[in-house]
Amino acid sequence: MRLTSAARAFVLGAVLFPLASRSSVAQSDTWALTNVRIQTVTRGVIEKGTVLIRKGLIEAVGATVTVPPDARVLDLSGKTVSPGLLDLTSSLGLPAPAAPGGGGGGGAPPAAAPAQGGTRPGLDPEREVARELKVPPADIKPIRDLGVTAVLVAPPRGLFRGASALVPLRDSVTPSEIIRAPVAMHLGYQGVSGYPGTLLGVITYQRQALYDAQRQALLLDRYKANPRGMERPEHNASVDALVPVVRGQLPLFIDANNENEIRRAVRLAKEFNLKATVIGATEGFEAVDALSGSTAVVSVNFPQPAQTTKWSYRLSQRRPPGDSAASAREAQKLIEGNAATLNKAGIKFALASGGSRDFLPNVRKAIAAGLPANVALEAVTIRAAELAGAAEMLGSIEAGKIANLVVSNGDILSDSAKVSAVFVDGVRYEVAPPPAPARASVSGSGGGGGAAPPAQMAGTWALNLTSPQGPMDITMVLTQSGSSFSGTMTSMMGTSDISEGQITGRTATWSMTLQFGGQSITLNYRGEVDGNRMTGTAELGSFGSATFTAERKP
Repeated sequence: MRLTSAARAFVLGAVLFPLASRSSVAQSDTWALTNVRIQTVTRGVIEKGTVLIRKGLIEAVGATVTVPPDARVLDLSGKTVSPGLLDLTSSLGLPAPAAPGGGGGGGAPPAAAPAQGGTRPGLDPEREVARELKVPPADIKPIRDLGVTAVLVAPPRGLFRGASALVPLRDSVTPSEIIRAPVAMHLGYQGVSGYPGTLLGVITYQRQALYDAQRQALLLDRYKANPRGMERPEHNASVDALVPVVRGQLPLFIDANNENEIRRAVRLAKEFNLKATVIGATEGFEAVDALSGSTAVVSVNFPQPAQTTKWSYRLSQRRPPGDSAASAREAQKLIEGNAATLNKAGIKFALASGGSRDFLPNVRKAIAAGLPANVALEAVTIRAAELAGAAEMLGSIEAGKIANLVVSNGDILSDSAKVSAVFVDGVRYEVAPPPAPARASVSGSGGGGGAAPPAQMAGTWALNLTSPQGPMDITMVLTQSGSSFSGTMTSMMGTSDISEGQITGRTATWSMTLQFGGQSITLNYRGEVDGNRMTGTAELGSFGSATFTAERKP
């Protein structure tokens, strides 16, 4: 018997990863999910009902749905089905941003300004994410197993980052299967290539680009109305890409986390009368007045107190014993209560991971800090779908919508919730429970026994460090021997050797020492490795702490 490619993949997975293979089983059919508690989100809760799925869509939902004879029936007594979650802050399937030039003895001078219409990374509004997505199934599965069924993909850095795409978390995604593209133009205040080199330069560049787009829109309208005797408007890919933005036809998503960035983003939107949404807003509780009347995608990738605007200075000062810890706890409550504060102020928002692997645990922290659970559920389903322009397709359990669903043993955002299955475009993916901790071997040498093998760290990584002093791009080149690794880290401050690199399971720890001004500072890193991606924290000595994300280059 000749096996299909899907069958061969399953057999290979069963041989190499017997536990993981069960969770990767995907089945597409006509389904009747019966005797299940249904959180429709938009139409209340059906305590016991049926969801009928056919050809990737929800055909019917209710307490008295007739099950057709061709449906595969799943009796989900004791289970809850909810809309699939959406994460509007993802860079899944995109290459890592290029590290800035100028290693070694201290950084190269700022690069010259790109030519108009150039393609310098981070300054290319004409970039279309939908054209370059390459998503490995191994990167999709851990996210989907949480109950996330679609993500909005956009480059994580840059001044003008390009147009995003809403991507379903299937095992493989072709361009024709992308849910919606373009969704929005993305803008931020952190470059990737050294130009512009100052915040003033960033703001000036962005405003000038929007003024150029307004002028181009005016010329295009005039030429369309009466082309006789008028020179054809010059084609410029970068400027033309911003024309729908200044016309209000394409939303602008502005990445702004701290208070000043949020206020700056809102002022920019008002100046150019843009259809804008603030993305991140981790210090939204400090800018409630600015966000009033605006929409936001609020990140639950909570910063450490020392990374926030008003606490970074206070926590760095000499204070009575124990006061810094008490102040940090006080600040952490405010940070985790950010969404609750915005909700009380009447600001409508979606919630997103902000790149954290702890998306659902952090949403639960927001609920514990005062955000109503029903609002939190809306914020990761229908509100997210609305901001992505896909509310007619996703975000609730209604007839006619895409069958993106998550099955759990209770409310998906409850502390005890465990996902058992996920549907994406009507395709069913089983979610296996995490394997029990392996017993240590009593006969093997070295005491390692059944411990999990160390994650693979060898290779070249593009690491982005977000510290109280600002963001920094770092290139990390590693070699590995068993559970130990070594290498170098190169940034605008030069190249330093890595010491004491150790891996325990998926956790990697290492140190590096920077020399400057006749002094040295030791930085201690701790990261969680997931394939070619890593997230973690860094202790920066007297400079506080920072978070980082990293991606291994091909």
